[in-house]
Formats: sequence, structure tokens, C-alpha cells
Amino acid sequence: MSAITIENDLVHYEALGRGRPVILVHGWLGSWRYWVPTMQHLSGKYRAYALDLWGFGDSGKDANKYAVRDQVNMLFKFFENMGIRKAVLVGHSLGAAVCLNFARQYPEFTHRLLLISPPLTDMGGLGEDAPPAAQARPLVAPPPPKPAEPKPSVPPAPPPTNVTYSSTSETLPSNPFRALQQQQPPPSAPPPAPPPSESRPVPPVLPLSLATVPAPPPPPPDPSPAQGFASILATLTAAKPVALLAKHAARDLPDLEMLRAEVSKADELAFLRTAQSLSTQNLALELKRLMTPTLLLHGEADTFLPPPSESLVQRINRGKPSGYFLPLIEPTLGHFPMLEVAAKFNRLLVDFLEAPDLSNVQFKDQWKRTIR
Repeated sequence: MSAITIENDLVHYEALGRGRPVILVHGWLGSWRYWVPTMQHLSGKYRAYALDLWGFGDSGKDANKYAVRDQVNMLFKFFENMGIRKAVLVGHSLGAAVCLNFARQYPEFTHRLLLISPPLTDMGGLGEDAPPAAQARPLVAPPPPKPAEPKPSVPPAPPPTNVTYSSTSETLPSNPFRALQQQQPPPSAPPPAPPPSESRPVPPVLPLSLATVPAPPPPPPDPSPAQGFASILATLTAAKPVALLAKHAARDLPDLEMLRAEVSKADELAFLRTAQSLSTQNLALELKRLMTPTLLLHGEADTFLPPPSESLVQRINRGKPSGYFLPLIEPTLGHFPMLEVAAKFNRLLVDFLEAPDLSNVQFKDQWKRTIR
């Protein structure tokens, strides 16, 4: 067992291999241990680190350090203690959210990013969600319009009594047509016509049934982060960690008993506080703004953290440089692809690490040589 002390608290980690550093960060339902097959596969060419976040596995259980910002700070201090200047980050579930936040805060330390089953929800704010008028709001209020200069040669005509209307929306009464109807003079005394230089068209009198038609309602606002994250927060707090694992992990998952023992070490409060801290973040918007090459892997059969919609993925990708973002939504994958299809996942990870960009990276079956 390897451990270091960060801010007077224990951080447990394991390392294997030599070469460029790859840091593996677990999710809510796990610890460093489910990365063992991945670490063994990478050890020939890479230095693989797997650590336990605070509140999980064998790391410290100080509830004041469970927020995602504290986990990001711990990861940064881990870089410093290990002498790591730049690394590839691989995060799963909660670990994906931590790695995404780390990459946004410390892009100079992040070479590439692999996000597995991140808690992505549509919280709005990606540009296409809002109407055009809401996207181009001025930073400061525009100056008030200058009043029109009076013409000295022709005096203005007196306005009708108790009626005020103008061509600007600021001075229109709530119902100008009703006001004009109420102020119409009797037929025997037609109103005097204004001078030619000051004449303006008067709106025609409309029937009350047309004059009182209500304006269409404004479009609904984007959902708040707390509303968008509500379903995930409810899932994370619906049961104890071991019960959540039993519900969302396949019964034939390799090393399930080992995983159950690791999950039982987690502090239940760590589930709640990490989720609460994420409920105020728009992770989809952060991912859209990220300029680090990123591979997103999610399974349609994941019942714990369902994958993002196709529309959300498209809006995240819009505007990114070619080869910088690759979303892979696989129909048969559940929540633990690194265990469910270990060989296939490991090949994807190596391709991701070695490809010049993400354009040609694919989730392929492991190639096997046939000997006759």
C-alpha cells in the first residue's frame, strides 16, 4: 500500500509501470482497485497511477474535503508530490467530473482526457438553447435616446386631452386602441387636424375583441443546474453505496465481490457532498469550453448514470476543432466498461494514448492472431 499526506490527510494510491504518466480516477461505485487490469495492460509503456479520492477506499474520511473543488485540489497536490508535470487523465463517473474540473482549471497539466460515464445532463446555456435575443445581451445598458429638437418655425399641435401615445414603446398606454375609443370626440365636433408638418397617422379603432388579444407567452427559461442534476442526485442518495452497486452492476461482472468490499469502505456522506457540489455546475458547458483533446465513452445500458442525449452531445461538440472531441455512446455497455469488456476497453485506451488526434480512434474488438 502506497500513500502520501496532503493537507494533513491520507491519500492512498498505487502505481505500476514506467513511461509517460496516466492517472486513473475512480467513480462513486468503486476505488482504485477496479483499475488493476488497466494498470497491468499499460505498465509496459506507461506509468499508471490509480488513487482513492477523499471519502473513498483507503484515503482520508474528512467530510470537510468531499466537495469536488477539494478533490480537484487534492489531485493537483498529488501532481506536485509525485513530480508529474503533465499527464493523461482517465476518470470514471465521479472521477470523470473531477478530471473535467481539473482539466478546466489546470489545462497546462492535462495532456488528454478520457471521460467514462460522466454525470452529464442538459442544463442549458450551450448557445443553441436560448433564443437569439437572449444570446446578444449588451454588457451595459444603452444610453437613453436623445429628445427630438423642436422645430422653431411651426409650433406643435396640442395633444388630445388625457390621451398620451407616441411611436415609442415607453410611452404607449397598456391598450392604446381602448384609450382612443374612450377619448373620441362626438361626431358633431370633429377634432382639429394638425398642421401638415406635424401630422402623423392615427391607428385605426379596432374592435375590443381584437384589441385585447394577449401577447404570446415568453419562452421558458433554461433549467437551472439544480433542476438538471436532480435525477442524478436522487439516484445517488436513494440507497446505501453497496445497495446501489447491487442494483446497477451486472451479476456476472468480473471481481464483483472485490468491488463490493471496496464500495463498503466509502463514507456515505461522500456520496451526498460530492453530488451536492456538482449540482451547481454545468458540466456539459464546461466540457464544451474545454480545449483539451477529450474522448467521451458512455454505455446506453448504464442504469446508474444514463448517457447524454444525441442533441446534447452535438451541442457540446459544435465549435470544437476537428479531432479534439470524440463521443462514443455504445449500445451494450453498462456502468463499468473497464471490467465488462476489459480487453476491448484497454485497446481503446492505448489507441487514445497513441493516436496523433482522435479522428481515427475506434472502439474495436481485441485483435487476436490465429495460429494454424
